[in-house]
Amino acid sequence: PAAPPALGPDGGAILDAKQTELVGKVSTYFNELQNLKGVFVQTGADNKRMRGKFYVKRPGRFRFDYNLPSRMVILSDGQYMAIQDLDMKTDDRIELDRTPFRVLLRKDVDLMRDAQILEVQEVDDVVVLALQDRNPDNPGRIKLFLAKKSGLELKEWITTDAQGLDTRVEL
Repeated sequence: PAAPPALGPDGGAILDAKQTELVGKVSTYFNELQNLKGVFVQTGADNKRMRGKFYVKRPGRFRFDYNLPSRMVILSDGQYMAIQDLDMKTDDRIELDRTPFRVLLRKDVDLMRDAQILEVQEVDDVVVLALQDRNPDNPGRIKLFLAKKSGLELKEWITTDAQGLDTRVEL
């Protein structure tokens, strides 16, 4: 296993030129991404798997429709993220700016400016980038896995909530 990255005064990793360039490429990828759709598999901290379809429209809008038997929908209108469970009849809303997705789905993505970079590495044909919001009021981390093909392509992410629980989403 690779040694943990050296940390700077802000708690983020100290990046070399190649890592800084990779972060720039990931920022560019998200800036150029207008629409994304497909299927996903989500594995929660309890190892429970759920599948469904997702749609992303930048800036800030997305929808995750979970397959039956789950009757859950997660969506964002660009301002709020809503987690709706139709079985439990719950509708939890959180400001999108208070989630780790804020830095990825904003109009002008600049991860060096808005995120604390925790890890950047290239493993075979995959770029791995872990980050958290620079704003201490926005807990949680996100770790991105992007395949290097002709360009970059988002394949999976793992979010870690304030309690340290991981949720993996594979596209």
